[in-house]
Amino acid sequence: MIRFLLSAFLLFGVCAAQARQTLIVSPRGTDNGNGTLRKPFRTVERALQAASAAGGDTVDILLRGGSYPVRQTVEVSGLKHVTLAPYGGERVSFIGGYVLTADRLKKVTDPSMRRRLRPEVRDRVLRIDARGLGIPLAGLIPKGFGRPSLPGWSELFVDGRPLTIARWPNDTMAPIGRIHCTGDIPREEKYGIGDPVFEYAEARPSAWESTDGMWIGGYFAHGYADDMIPVRSIDTAAHTITAAMSTRYGFMTGAPWRRWLALNLPEEIDRPGEYVLDAANGQLYLLPPEGAPMREIAISTLETPMFAIEGCRHITLRGLTLEYSRGMGVYIEASDSVRVDSCVIRNLGHVGICIGRGDQPRQVGALGEIIYDQILINRRAGTHNGVSNCHIYRTGSGGVDLGGGDRATLTPAHNYVENCRIHDFNRLEKSYRPGVWIDGVGNRVSNCEIFDAPSMAVLLHGNDHRVEYCDIYDVCREVDDQGALYYGRDPSERGNRVRYCYFHHLPTVHRVSATYHDDGACGLEVFGCVYYRAGSGPVLIGGGHDNHYRNNLFIDLPQAIHIDNRMQGWGRGMLDPDGVVDRRLRAVRHTEPPYATAYPELARYWEGTPRVPRGNVVSGNLFYRVGRILSGSPAWADWSNNWITVADPGFVNPEKPLQGFVPDAAIYRMIDRFTPIPFERIGCSLPPLTE
Repeated sequence: MIRFLLSAFLLFGVCAAQARQTLIVSPRGTDNGNGTLRKPFRTVERALQAASAAGGDTVDILLRGGSYPVRQTVEVSGLKHVTLAPYGGERVSFIGGYVLTADRLKKVTDPSMRRRLRPEVRDRVLRIDARGLGIPLAGLIPKGFGRPSLPGWSELFVDGRPLTIARWPNDTMAPIGRIHCTGDIPREEKYGIGDPVFEYAEARPSAWESTDGMWIGGYFAHGYADDMIPVRSIDTAAHTITAAMSTRYGFMTGAPWRRWLALNLPEEIDRPGEYVLDAANGQLYLLPPEGAPMREIAISTLETPMFAIEGCRHITLRGLTLEYSRGMGVYIEASDSVRVDSCVIRNLGHVGICIGRGDQPRQVGALGEIIYDQILINRRAGTHNGVSNCHIYRTGSGGVDLGGGDRATLTPAHNYVENCRIHDFNRLEKSYRPGVWIDGVGNRVSNCEIFDAPSMAVLLHGNDHRVEYCDIYDVCREVDDQGALYYGRDPSERGNRVRYCYFHHLPTVHRVSATYHDDGACGLEVFGCVYYRAGSGPVLIGGGHDNHYRNNLFIDLPQAIHIDNRMQGWGRGMLDPDGVVDRRLRAVRHTEPPYATAYPELARYWEGTPRVPRGNVVSGNLFYRVGRILSGSPAWADWSNNWITVADPGFVNPEKPLQGFVPDAAIYRMIDRFTPIPFERIGCSLPPLTE
């Protein structure tokens, strides 16, 4: 009897610990309700309060279909075992802005503004009086390489699509002419030079009536460094433009990527879907898109994250749409087993999802600069947090910022991004804002489809990460000297593996690689990847050691692999005493555990001739229809068991490599112990795009 009572007590305790509650939220509810279907809450915040009061119970917060305006961050703090999801598969959207109807648009009557508009559109441009509607507008801010990554300005969306700030030229950029003044050059610590001044050669800029509200964007010096800054003045007699602030590298001319464009001028509203933002006066001017009548007009206003999940465990956001916000979608810090699953994250002015703090909580900010100077930073990202089955697109400055793990101890976080489609993620910031930023230790990016970007797909920092089964294409469309997957300048960033990825259809106009080991980067293993029409030089090893390429396919390329000895030349200062390499190796104590144990080659970094590439391996690879196999010295890598051919190695269809090889393909005879590539597992399994 005693044993029976004890068993019953234990069973009751287990059942109590696993009790489950359901709370209902509806746009038509009231926060005086009780969270039931008959009396739902109106806000998620009220449901979260109730979930907090539930103690250790598992709580499902189910949202009835509709739109939920987010005027301030939804804070999920200190909770466990909570899921937010739509009720019965209904469509749920969280909106970080204001939604208007077409009757809020008015004709432009102000004479000074009408005079600046082109005659052919003067009577078709419409005005939104945001100030009169009580909508706070945020104006343009400087953005670009070396600047903090911050929320965007107030953007305008019509029927789910972002409109375009009026620009000239419409589809390209104009060459930068003769430089009168470079402006300050912070990268070289040159200050007090004055405002940048450059010449333009085209006629159109001389027709602009005013530079009020005018900005310029482009690649003002190096092709990997975009920028966007305000204009101080234009001299139509001298054909010069004076910018109002400096850029990281100053202004240069001559290279084909050194180009500029003008932004936010009423005179350049000439295409349907263009607009001008006058935040100072609370006005927006737009030429409506062509086609169907405007059903939904949205203005993004929220600067902070839409959701902030902090100090939580086992939290899931599932099946939600987050859109129309200036800031990021979801921020996660100091949490474990948080999952963003099957969500749509779109039309934001910042990064889609951020796991781990940046320069401050709930920000990315100057994280790029901080990691450069403080390589052991722990971002408090937590463990086993991830993003899965999500569609992330039309974001301002990147898709997912994935941190986690402790570099000082090489403790992994096991955070992840899996089976996601990420594209069009550089609308406002173009370079070094990748589809996935990954740092820390022991994180994973798998089965993601990443495409449609002017810059890189994956930017890697840290140790023991995996990037696998990803389909990466149509990136690095504007930049020069960059890679679809990029890392560099820290030889202690080792143990990283790239497996079974498909890099294809990358441009060859400028210097574009698929996998780029920049400035002495070391210790990356690339196995079973497919490089098909993948840039001007798919693999670039910039002076580094111990990078291994095995079992890969190189197809239809002008050149396959570049290896150089830059650390003996222009990059030798990086290996000088107290240079960037020396500082970073000392920071991780590379001759002591855990680094010396995990990476024995690193402990011997300074032995022999560290300025010369060594330990690189190129073995068991196919080179099919490749113009040039190697740029650089063959002595800088160990070459073995590779097959170079112009004859079909046995593809089912050489123009579609992921269809694989026929069973008796020659590659299995010509490359000893070639490991079959699981082509069918590459890419994401989300339904095909419908828009």
